[in-house]
Amino acid sequence: MFDVDAFIAECLAANSEATPQLAIKETRERAVAAPDDLESGLDAKPRVAVLYRDPDLTIASVVVPAGMRRSLPHDHRMWALVGIYGGQEDNQFFRRADTGLEERGGRSLRVSDTLAMGAETIHAIENPLANSSLAAIHVYGGDLIAATRSMWTLPDYDEAPYEDTKVLGAPIRQ
Repeated sequence: MFDVDAFIAECLAANSEATPQLAIKETRERAVAAPDDLESGLDAKPRVAVLYRDPDLTIASVVVPAGMRRSLPHDHRMWALVGIYGGQEDNQFFRRADTGLEERGGRSLRVSDTLAMGAETIHAIENPLANSSLAAIHVYGGDLIAATRSMWTLPDYDEAPYEDTKVLGAPIRQ
């Protein structure tokens, strides 16, 4: 079974290394290599649950219901690491442009896949599976909850202050 406290301790130790994102990436990759263990150790209810939070690190369990349409594009303004342990996450990436945002490719993540994003990344996610929740462990290089962030509204990708209930349709729970 996945030991949340041990994972947090490993991430905290790795976060003090010279290249914390790379060190934590290795920790997260080991965790998602055993997806059944992760699933048994984490709450599988659809929501974003903060497992750990301090000024330098946020760790969250993210479970998105089956068939969730694409979220609004949003940024994190800090590096982020995602590891999938259930279902599928489709990412659409964007870049800032004179007219708002431009789509810049995408990537689908399946069980045991991982993704590293830089502080400038803007993306939207979707769970395309009709019969399976998306389950992921996320690690952020800062206090994601307190960060000033942006989202881009539809249809014209107008930038606005980030609101979790609008981006994903459900509040972040601590």
